Amino acid sequence: MWNKNFAFLVSGRIFTNIGDSLYAVASMWLIYDLTQNSFYTGLSGFLTMAPLILQFFVGPLIKQERYKSILIYTQMIQAILLLVIPLAHFLGVLSVWLVLIINPIASIIQQFVYPTHAAILPTIVEEKYLTKANSIMNATYQLLDVILLGISGAIIALIGTVFVYMLGSVTFFIAMLLFFYIKIPKTDLEEKDFERDFSLKDKWENYKADLKNGYQFIKGSLIPKFLLAAILANFIIGAVSAILPEYAVYRGGSDIYGWYLAAMSFGLLIGSTISSFFSQFPLGKVTIIGFFCSGLSWFLSGITNIHLLSVILFGGSYVAIGITNVLFLSSLQKIVPSDLLGRVFSFIVGAISIAAPLGSLTGGTMAPFIGSWIIFIFGSIAMVFVSIYWLVMPTLRNLPITDALEYRHLFSD
Repeated sequence: MWNKNFAFLVSGRIFTNIGDSLYAVASMWLIYDLTQNSFYTGLSGFLTMAPLILQFFVGPLIKQERYKSILIYTQMIQAILLLVIPLAHFLGVLSVWLVLIINPIASIIQQFVYPTHAAILPTIVEEKYLTKANSIMNATYQLLDVILLGISGAIIALIGTVFVYMLGSVTFFIAMLLFFYIKIPKTDLEEKDFERDFSLKDKWENYKADLKNGYQFIKGSLIPKFLLAAILANFIIGAVSAILPEYAVYRGGSDIYGWYLAAMSFGLLIGSTISSFFSQFPLGKVTIIGFFCSGLSWFLSGITNIHLLSVILFGGSYVAIGITNVLFLSSLQKIVPSDLLGRVFSFIVGAISIAAPLGSLTGGTMAPFIGSWIIFIFGSIAMVFVSIYWLVMPTLRNLPITDALEYRHLFSD
């Protein structure tokens, strides 16, 4: 399994992850440092996360003959974009508007990277090793994300935000060089011709049809109620991400900011990992108890004066979100008819994807008026609200274990 191509892909992914994590922390911190205003961090979060909604456009553009070019040029463009910031700083022309322009451009470019990694893997790894290879790729991404977010704040405190951009640029250049040495096996012409026939216009028309059909199916079901937790969680994550730099200043500085981000990622990772254990308990009870504990942990994180304890409790509040994310996905896959699954998921993904950027914009807009601490505490209230909502809704409260869910549960009163 561990051939040269796979080694280059994993190594390149590692350096891409390093660049992404350093950039994610540095960009939000730099914007707050330049403005001392959470509105701009919220606006940046909105502009950076909004391109995720357009990810369905990426598929038709990622063709096998373009795999290597996409990997190389995306890394090169991101490396150059990141170098613009330190260059502007040294020339004395650095402004928040320059950062706000670069952030969404970098985010759009990044939408091509990880889908290309996923697409290229089956061409360089034997089928019998594909599951293991995917596991290595995903584990690498998640573990590095937690570690790098945790130490990036300390790196900013040590060498400064502008120099972190330079460091991130170097990692993207290294990733570009590693991807350059990947050799993509060629497939037959018929497969390529089939891919060319599937145009971007076709993809868009299919997506619109799927979205409409998905909405028609779910509007009379319990799915809209079912999804409230996921949509609200994403909205709150976006809102808190927007005010986190300001809140971290209140708590201690850039190193604390990195710790909060790492705790968030670690909590989601733990929740996803242990979700299979909780699948043996009724979904309704897991959601009610989980989100109540999440809200309580989040609230205690906001009121304690011990910074380390605050970080730990904040990470703990995301464990329930990680658990329910997996259980909700598994539940929908089980009870929605297979011929409608793609259409339903198109609508669901669209609804969830828009929540985070809207949350970021809302949180950043409100922070100058009510303060970052109030918005932080509001996150805990939102988690408790989800728990109470599921408790008072009989159809949600009485949902059985995931394996016992059936189609009839979709339309039960």
